[in-house]
Amino acid sequence: MRCLTVAVSALLMGSLAIFVRNIDANPVVLTFFRMTFGFLYLIPLAKFVRFEVFKNLKIISLAFISLLTITFYITSIQLIEVAIAALLLYMAPVYVMIFVILKGYEVPKFSIYSLILALIGLFLLLSPYGKLNFGLMFGILSGFCYALYFIITKDVRRFASSIEITFVTLSISSLILSPLSITELNLLKSKILWILGLGLIPTAIPFILMNYGIKFCRREVTPIIALIEPVSAGIFGYVFFGEMLTFKQLIGAILIISSVIVVVRSGVEG
Repeated sequence: MRCLTVAVSALLMGSLAIFVRNIDANPVVLTFFRMTFGFLYLIPLAKFVRFEVFKNLKIISLAFISLLTITFYITSIQLIEVAIAALLLYMAPVYVMIFVILKGYEVPKFSIYSLILALIGLFLLLSPYGKLNFGLMFGILSGFCYALYFIITKDVRRFASSIEITFVTLSISSLILSPLSITELNLLKSKILWILGLGLIPTAIPFILMNYGIKFCRREVTPIIALIEPVSAGIFGYVFFGEMLTFKQLIGAILIISSVIVVVRSGVEG
């Protein structure tokens, strides 16, 4: 049942748009605030972080990949509907499955069935869109980067804890973006509560839960469980921004939830 931490993480991450749209800043600045304040919440956990993990190239690469994923995703959220942006982020399972097959890993039947079910759901959710725009393109890029994050994190979790991965990722990302965001610190006065929430609810807590759960889920299954995020993002989009899903999209959301249930009940730990 440890894979359920991935599901809870995805649910919390689905709330990201609420904070992004209420802070109203450019994607780089928003990513800086998200990473920096997420990192500040983790400082009390620094005693659990070994200094040598900062020297590991795989963990360093995770920081850059995470940075790109979040920046592309936030950009997409600002340009198109929340649910659609989240669903494009979760094209990641397609890329992960391709990687698994090319690497020759054994893929259980239930994983394939769940992936097919999830992809049908994704297709129905995306069907109302008929043209490519910048929002869709940034969403596609975020999905590709997210797939790389899942793939590399699975290996990194063999020698680093979820706290260490999250701590290193957030700290390095904050340092990288600080020169580009220093002029926007005036936002702290007017948006401090939203920024504090941004660092905690869709960032610090779910990042730790996600990195923890990835160790105990199969490589190709973790992204499927995390498909809860676009569904929850769609619900948040409707409740807070009045974004409506069509009948096809609702059916797609049901299929995605069904695929998650199949994965969890099939025994994916180990």
